[in-house]
Amino acid sequence: MRELLGAVVILLAVAFGADAINLKAYNGNVDFDHMAHRKNFGCADCHEGPPRYIEMTKESAHKLCLGCHKKVGAGPVVHCSDCHKAS
Repeated sequence: MRELLGAVVILLAVAFGADAINLKAYNGNVDFDHMAHRKNFGCADCHEGPPRYIEMTKESAHKLCLGCHKKVGAGPVVHCSDCHKAS
């Protein structure tokens, strides 16, 4: 139930143009600027099928986010603390 509520909150935030999404992580939260990414990439670059909530786990986030940053040679890719910030 908690995961469903989280998904609904994120969907509403995206639908109403939220600038940033805060992804919770044990080693420091990650702020994801959805609007900045939308300006540079198409929805299909991250979303399979129609845009929808992406369940972010350590494995999926590292594969999708870190993998993309390494591929395009931009953004944080050197150290965990480049993305993970103590709250």
